[in-house]
Amino acid sequence: MYKIEFCPTGHVFVLPDETAKDLKSKYPDEYKILEKNGKKFRDTKTKKVSKSNDGLIRDLVEEK
Repeated sequence: MYKIEFCPTGHVFVLPDETAKDLKSKYPDEYKILEKNGKKFRDTKTKKVSKSNDGLIRDLVEEK
């Protein structure tokens, strides 16, 4: 059994192994694994880095 957290709302669920793995693989940014078979699990979450046009702040604040 896995204990997972739905990050946008903070709700925690206890789910069977296959269901939890399926949710984590489909939506890696929305779910975080807290426990795996009753033992605490350190789930790493990768952040998506958004790139601006040329990396210039001026492009973001300049009105066109």
